Amino acid sequence: MQVKRNVIFNKAGGNASKNAMTYKINIPADMIKGLGATEEDRSVILDYDNGIITIKKSPEQ
Repeated sequence: MQVKRNVIFNKAGGNASKNAMTYKINIPADMIKGLGATEEDRSVILDYDNGIITIKKSPEQ
């Protein structure tokens, strides 16, 4: 499944520098369920290679 999403840009708060930003992308629930992520086991691995971000479920620990 492929979906188009916008990146959400926010200024970081707290003790962050004045130019610090945070970035978020909303992922559809079906994709999260397909990864096998749950509220109790939500760890994932992010990989960035040549402009491609891959998200994989982290192996059980």
